[in-house]
Amino acid sequence: MARIAVLLGNGVFDSNMKNYKEYVDEFVEFANKNRIDKAIICGGHTNAKAKLSEASSIQRYIEPRLNKRTKLLTEEKSITASQSIKFTKPLLKLKKKDDVSVFCNSVVAVKVMWFIMHYWFGLTRKEIEDDALNYIALYYSKRNGVDDIGKGIAHTGVLYENVEVHPCHIVPSVENAIAQQLVSLVDVAALYTPSLYNRFLNATKKRYGLKK
Repeated sequence: MARIAVLLGNGVFDSNMKNYKEYVDEFVEFANKNRIDKAIICGGHTNAKAKLSEASSIQRYIEPRLNKRTKLLTEEKSITASQSIKFTKPLLKLKKKDDVSVFCNSVVAVKVMWFIMHYWFGLTRKEIEDDALNYIALYYSKRNGVDDIGKGIAHTGVLYENVEVHPCHIVPSVENAIAQQLVSLVDVAALYTPSLYNRFLNATKKRYGLKK
């Protein structure tokens, strides 16, 4: 059995960004405490002005802090959460007895688990919907303000089979929280509509100042 931890980037990393640093530090602490065998950092080039990808920028910070027994890999092609999960699958080499923990922003935790169930386990849309709706009803319905989005599920975890999503509360601005919720709807719908996927991908590239 292998213990694997996956970290989804949240932009190009800067240790001066307090919330982002706490998020990455939490991942490192978890990896060292749980004797993780393989750590995978996800995130491609989402800033046209930056030379480093999200994954590489995080790697530079994590590497000297991570236990040397842990094999560190990076996934640098993705520019969306969906792609992060999709492109991570070949690096995982997932087996039934493996124990996998995925760290992400709590605002997108349900979406990330949806992608995991789709790409890693090959579940149907109906099978995923049943789980997702139960989860949303249990946690999100208890929150009233935009600033509270994600607080109810931070550190609670979303579990399916041998994979657990660890939601971390990276405090967003009101505008960012709303944007991420709206993008999540399109991101999930795009899994089942190729034309929408291409349009969403092009819109994401435009937002990041990348070439189509």
